[in-house]
Amino acid sequence: MRMLLYSDGSQLGSQALRLGIRIARAMANAVDIVAISRSADQEEEVIEQAAAAAEKLRAAGVSVTIYPRSGTMLEELLNQAEVVDYDLIVVGSRGRRGIKRLIAGSRACSILKGTTTSVLVVKGKERENIDHILVGSAAGPESEETVRFAARLARALDASVALLHVMSQVALEENAKAADLEAEAEELMEREAREGVHLENMLEILHQEGVEVKALVRHGLIVDEIVNEAKDGHFDILAIGAHTVPGVEGLLSSDLSERIMLSAERPILIVHQAREM
Repeated sequence: MRMLLYSDGSQLGSQALRLGIRIARAMANAVDIVAISRSADQEEEVIEQAAAAAEKLRAAGVSVTIYPRSGTMLEELLNQAEVVDYDLIVVGSRGRRGIKRLIAGSRACSILKGTTTSVLVVKGKERENIDHILVGSAAGPESEETVRFAARLARALDASVALLHVMSQVALEENAKAADLEAEAEELMEREAREGVHLENMLEILHQEGVEVKALVRHGLIVDEIVNEAKDGHFDILAIGAHTVPGVEGLLSSDLSERIMLSAERPILIVHQAREM
């Protein structure tokens, strides 16, 4: 696995770098660190920060390359991601609400839109340990890559996983049963409903990876229910797929992953499809 981290001397960047180091030591074999300075006065500080991070990673057997750059975090990370095929980019984002949240989250949103690489957006309070990971799963094959990525992360960090599916309150298929719209995870699996079969398949992937896992179902609006479960369950990381709503509904809604990222007050892993690690 190859990761892209950055140092820029900011508190936000430092928090993202610390979590990135923790993950990289557990599951990466190569890391690139972009040391981004806005001025000549700042250059020494950010390079020293990158060098300290590199020392920790090399002590864990990870290969590290540092790239000194002058510019903005957004520009330099996207430029670097264009020339190297990474499995994960780690960025920081402020956890704010209202219009400030939208403005502060714009850099992270631009990263998500500007690359097909999976991105870990670090936000919210800093966590001493990563013990519990929530994985949001849609009832379709596109969720498999998200689950596999989250499984590898959980195994590397010795964390448990909760697999969450949000049941729409509107039947999406002509032959859908009304009872399924309010059923819990075990009921859906016992009935072999479409969502239940999907949950069983995703649970099997996690079990094969040796990860402790439980299945959860919530009912309501996708963004609200995922964000609320992440908060109510005190999860340390939220993992979701990078996808938009298809069809006519997609014309009326923004990118789901972006909306969840802006609303969740914790680190969020957004997984793009077809990534090999």
